[in-house]
Parts: sequence; structure tokens; C-alpha cells
Amino acid sequence: MTHPALAVLIEPEFDEFLCAPIGDDRNGTGLSVLSALARLNVNPWEEATSLALMPREAAVVRLAALIDTLPNEGTIGISATIATDLVALLPRDNSVNVRSSVRLFVPAGQGQTLLMALSALAIMTLIVFAISAVIPDGPGIHENPSPPRANDATTVMPRR
Repeated sequence: MTHPALAVLIEPEFDEFLCAPIGDDRNGTGLSVLSALARLNVNPWEEATSLALMPREAAVVRLAALIDTLPNEGTIGISATIATDLVALLPRDNSVNVRSSVRLFVPAGQGQTLLMALSALAIMTLIVFAISAVIPDGPGIHENPSPPRANDATTVMPRR
């Protein structure tokens, strides 16, 4: 399942492809493209985007290779046929939205890094000012010091 924060970034254009059945696993449970890619530790949306941007033949070869790496899932030997049918489900009219999570985690450039550092400094400065406004002043600050007591040993009495 996709994290809710990333759900906005994932377009429904790959739903038909990712939900398409591949076959049954060794336990008889239906295996979809999404579950197969997840079992292979591959991000399904990134892989779907990558496959959609490839030429059709290259996408079939790549997907067939991925299906072949599934451990004994009952699809051995028919992966090329399955891959051809599955690749046909991918969007092909240059409407592939590449702004999915692939671009979200690209390292920031130097200008963006500087902007982020300055923003962090500004936020920390505001926090320090907010804390200093809340903390009460200590003794002797903005107050008249208390007069010395007469019986204090440190008090020097003037001579007459």
C-alpha cells in the first residue's frame, strides 16, 4: 500500500498495468504486477514509469526478465507472452507523468541547498527569540539590586 503522503504524486495511469494478473503463486494466491514487483523489492511505480518510457520491445524484455526472477511462482516459461500482454497495458501516448516519486527524491542542487540552510537558520533564530520571550528574566536583570543587609558579613559600614 502506498503511503498517504505519496498518494498525491502517483497518477492512476498505471493502475491497469499494476493490477493486471500475472498468474498464481505456489500457494494458489493471485499474483499481480504490483505484488510481483514488490516481492522483487522493486518500486512498482518507478518500474512502470521506466517501462512506459522504453521502446515496447525493450520493455517486454525487461518485464520478462523480472518475471523470470520470481522464485517458482508458476509463471516459468510463459514470461515473454505475459510480458507482451502486460506492456500493452502501459500508457504510450507520451502522457506518462514522470513527476511521480522518482523526481521527488532527487538530490537538491547547490542553490536549493543554500536556500534550505538559510531557511533552517531563520527558523532556529525565531525559535531562540520565542524561547527568550517566554523565559522570565533572572535576578538582577531589569531590576534594582536589593540593598545590603546590616548583619551581612560582607557589608562594610562606613566610619564616622
